[in-house]
Amino acid sequence: MRELISRLEHVPWNSVTGLVLLDTCFVISELSRHKELAGFAMTSFNADELEHVSHRLHDREKEAVRHFLKQTDLRILDVPMHPGNWDAEHEFVLRTAPELLRLIPDPSDAILLAVALRTRSTVLTKDRHDLFTAALENYVEKHGVRVLKELKDCR
Repeated sequence: MRELISRLEHVPWNSVTGLVLLDTCFVISELSRHKELAGFAMTSFNADELEHVSHRLHDREKEAVRHFLKQTDLRILDVPMHPGNWDAEHEFVLRTAPELLRLIPDPSDAILLAVALRTRSTVLTKDRHDLFTAALENYVEKHGVRVLKELKDCR
């Protein structure tokens, strides 16, 4: 899977704006329902997470993920850390969107949103109900970022 991810277009995370960013759980959920995902972006952090959890997926889901990575125009936004390195995750969020750490205590949960805030991008995630308090909802809305849980909502 790492080889498939490395073949995708990689760009520095802070060199683009106005994208639709996919969360790891969103990709797995949509692909398991046979949805087509095209024209989106993902952080390298989320791509690493996808690779890490892929061994726990059912064969059909693994096949769908591989097909997605082969057949897509997915862009990877390279961020300077990998899952599991709490210090690097914390430092990245602190430098990118420091106020997020008051609203989302776990930096690994805040990385995608920090990138979205900086790049003025929309986020598609299935974790919306777990993370989004009223304070966080107001915060991202104030910054012009949308966090959605359905593909149809961003089209």
